[in-house]
Amino acid sequence: MRLVKPCLLLFACPGDKGDTVVYWRGEARAARKDDPVVKLYGALDTAIAASHKAANVLPRPQSRVMRLIAFSLMELGFYLATGRAEYLDTATALYKRALKKAYSIAPEEPLRSWIACASPECSAVDEARVWIRWVERRATSLEGTEVVVKLLNQLSNLAFEVMRTLPHIKYKHKPIK
Repeated sequence: MRLVKPCLLLFACPGDKGDTVVYWRGEARAARKDDPVVKLYGALDTAIAASHKAANVLPRPQSRVMRLIAFSLMELGFYLATGRAEYLDTATALYKRALKKAYSIAPEEPLRSWIACASPECSAVDEARVWIRWVERRATSLEGTEVVVKLLNQLSNLAFEVMRTLPHIKYKHKPIK
């Protein structure tokens, strides 16, 4: 068996000093690990993992929606790294598939309160939704990401729609006496 990162054996991997190489729009460039692009990728990586985690604990068809969201996020990452439109097109197509599936399971009643999750499954989706929002906020700070920000916003809204289909508490403000 062979390690992907043999530098582990030497205790001397690239990036040990707080720097890394980041791919942005088809170009590799050196960056510090606190660079806004590196932070964006870190948040994106977490959002992908949280979306897959949610998909793993959900029943169908909610699991399928969250899996499509995760794959859409992955394609967005490929787009950001390469600048190739085909990845953005695929991310958008995956979003549209997830949206179609979400429509088929959406509750009939309108939302009239805040949602507080009442199950581990709902909480897993909420965690993914929060991370997707975090990616959106990171992307907003970078130039030329408007279309990515819009898709991220829609993906987090879609995760919210999945939350509505799971056990939750409808929370309304009440004065405490």
